[in-house]
Amino acid sequence: MPKVATLNKTHKSQSQSQSQTAKEIRLNNGHSFLDTLAQLRKPNDSKGYSAAKTSFQKRAKYKAISDAIVYRLIDLDSPLNKSYWSAYHCTRTVLQDGNILKAKYCNQRFCLVCNRIRSAKLINGYTPSIETLKNPYFVTLTIKNVKDYDLKQSIQDMQRNFVRVKDTLRKQGIKLVGLRKVEVTYNPKTNEYHPHFHCIIDGCKPSFALIAQWLRVNPTATIKGQDVRYANTDLSVELFKYFTKMLTNKSELYPEAMDRIFRAMKGKRVFQPFGGIKKQSEDVNPEDATLCDWKPEQVEIWHFEKADKYTDWYNASGEPLSEVELTDDTIRLINGLSP
Repeated sequence: MPKVATLNKTHKSQSQSQSQTAKEIRLNNGHSFLDTLAQLRKPNDSKGYSAAKTSFQKRAKYKAISDAIVYRLIDLDSPLNKSYWSAYHCTRTVLQDGNILKAKYCNQRFCLVCNRIRSAKLINGYTPSIETLKNPYFVTLTIKNVKDYDLKQSIQDMQRNFVRVKDTLRKQGIKLVGLRKVEVTYNPKTNEYHPHFHCIIDGCKPSFALIAQWLRVNPTATIKGQDVRYANTDLSVELFKYFTKMLTNKSELYPEAMDRIFRAMKGKRVFQPFGGIKKQSEDVNPEDATLCDWKPEQVEIWHFEKADKYTDWYNASGEPLSEVELTDDTIRLINGLSP
């Protein structure tokens, strides 16, 4: 079998990585501790996984998908290239100290691992406030679709206009209480972007007043593009998902469009509470610890290795950490993301 350079040798530093393409990483990935991928041991077939183990198995799945997406973003040589590299390195190494697993997280919005943690954190943080709302409504505010060169300015204008609308309604005796989220989607057929707001608003009257005033300050927006409905539990949870869908409904990735969205949103808050709701941090703790109740207490280093359906964190002996076995659908998705 031909020798393959290790990740440690190929990527000695962040600066060297600028000249190394993601395609080369794909060729080298999976050999930082082992001579060949054939040495990786298959997960055992034991059932009755603990909640902690199941969580880590899901993390392995999303890390594998996230890597496939990040490879494509790195290839763009974007101004966000350094940030894309940080997502590549996110949780790549897990240190076990006794029964505690420690890893470093990138806190990037395009990292699926961090996005899952962020969503759970925001749900836990905002749910108590949302549950105090007497009559919550789910309101969608839109503008006319825009081209890439107008995206950043359009988002800024939307945020300013929302503040104007809120102040105007306050002067009319209507106080808005709730939470606003900015979301951006991409239409590959028209090559246009659709920035919009999803909001949880307390009260039916304030919700419809918000839409009416929004249309006044956005004359090109249409009433058909706006929406208001009662906020059930599913809609409330939906609010805290990622601010942009990385893949289309057909699992297609448009890296240039995603890069444009991430650049337009850089430095901007996705969530904004108002009316007395306490603001929650959107940041993911850069260092976090997880209880490991399925491995013996030990001091060990686990490194993320791409090994098709057995992609996982492995130690130097080839033992898998989460013992996950990726499904055929997940493997097809990852392979489909390759250029």
